[in-house]
Amino acid sequence: MKPKIVFFDCDGVLISGNAWYRLHRTMGITDSLDKEWAAEYSSGKLTHAQWTQNVVNHYKNNKLTRKIFEDILDAKNFLFNKEAGKLIDSIKAQGIDVAIISSGIDYYVKEVAEHFGIEKWRCNAFFDFDEKGNFTNIRFITDDHLAKNIEIKDICKKLNINPEETFYIGDSANDIRAFEFTKHGILYLTDFEDPWRKVNSDLIKSAWKKVNNLEEVIDIIKTNKKEEN
Repeated sequence: MKPKIVFFDCDGVLISGNAWYRLHRTMGITDSLDKEWAAEYSSGKLTHAQWTQNVVNHYKNNKLTRKIFEDILDAKNFLFNKEAGKLIDSIKAQGIDVAIISSGIDYYVKEVAEHFGIEKWRCNAFFDFDEKGNFTNIRFITDDHLAKNIEIKDICKKLNINPEETFYIGDSANDIRAFEFTKHGILYLTDFEDPWRKVNSDLIKSAWKKVNNLEEVIDIIKTNKKEEN
């Protein structure tokens, strides 16, 4: 099957590392505190809203400003994936659409989209600042584990296509639902360092294909096109 559109996760796929991790560490949220909040959320002790409020309070206490925020998330601080660039060029040359589906922050996801010439992009987090440039709040569209499928569904509806006519490329456990939703999840076994990446048995089981290099997806598209014919 030739996909109608290929969806890309952002962190760890299009860029190295994790922007949230970079922001948290710069603002003094430790690894142990991150793990504590994540565990409490997973066990049901914290709702997504409560977890978000913990982060908001910490950022406020540590005086996050717009300037600090933009300096941390400036595109120059990230390594763009050359494999992704070659794959995206190939996909576009075949007349296939591309989009970014990220649970990240609008500020840097937009920069990543512009770098790769991707017009369609979605994120889940938005930061607010007051007139003096002081941080005030984080807005989420919805809980992270739900956001990606909502955005995929919305784009597919606008393009009048079925989610199963798409490919989704991701690298971590938060991509499982997108893998299952599209039924064409491609697990990118990247070497990019990301302390938050979770590759578990459920992720591996949910993946339709696995690649070590994004350029392998070019052959996957060609192979499925031949099978369709």
